[in-house]
Amino acid sequence: MELELTQQLLTENDCYKAGRHIVPKGVMVHSTGVAQPDPEVFIRRWNTPGVEKCVHAFLSRDRAVQTLPWTMRGWHAGVGTSGRSANNTHLSFECCEPAGHTYQGGEMVGYDVAANQSYFDDIYRNAVQLTALLCKEFSLDPLEPGVVICHAEGYDLGVAVNHSDVLQWWPKHGATMDQFRRDVDQAMRDEEDDDMTQERFDAMLEDYLARQAQLSPSSWSAPARAWAEGQGIIVGDSAGDRHYRSFPTREETVQMLYQLTREDGEAVQAGEGPKDETDPQG
Repeated sequence: MELELTQQLLTENDCYKAGRHIVPKGVMVHSTGVAQPDPEVFIRRWNTPGVEKCVHAFLSRDRAVQTLPWTMRGWHAGVGTSGRSANNTHLSFECCEPAGHTYQGGEMVGYDVAANQSYFDDIYRNAVQLTALLCKEFSLDPLEPGVVICHAEGYDLGVAVNHSDVLQWWPKHGATMDQFRRDVDQAMRDEEDDDMTQERFDAMLEDYLARQAQLSPSSWSAPARAWAEGQGIIVGDSAGDRHYRSFPTREETVQMLYQLTREDGEAVQAGEGPKDETDPQG
């Protein structure tokens, strides 16, 4: 199912008003840390002055809502132990968590894995699709180290404050960030296959034919080539290139067949056709 992406920019948020921009080098995945599946709740609360946080999008089980322009610097990671911040390099989105649990010391309490499996599957699928979209948009390789990370990994890399998301949640469903990165990569490859257009096909075919034309013929065809050239069936182009490894067009095929109708060393004139031995004028 294709991701539904809408836009509700948080224009009243101080982050938006700061108006700083970045060149995106990666994507950081967050989860909200509260049992609230409706992104509209966060959008209403965050779209106001004095809120010192802002991400590029919120993700629910049925859609994604963009909340900052993609190239705008978000407030989502904080400053890590290295003194650096993923705010300066990474796009960000929050995965909304299902209802029914609480938190204690960063751990989910009362979370029903089986009951929430369907919800998680939808969130995970949408996270893969949104990350693939962003990686494609900004020419990012999700398999490169440090490109696609979660907040917890950002802390380990020294570019984010100490939060546990999404590793406090996703592993409960058997999901790892390594698998997520592979799934994003596969989604990008699948999309490339789906993006085939006539123009792209024509360009690929033209490139293939040009490479074929540069290949030398095989030695086993030497006698046949010598005969065909001697008969004038294969004469080559204006540069003398015969392109033996290229595919003949129908036009070229009938021209070669036409050459085979030569009589007494002269090609039959157009429209004349070969002689009919029963012609009384013959």
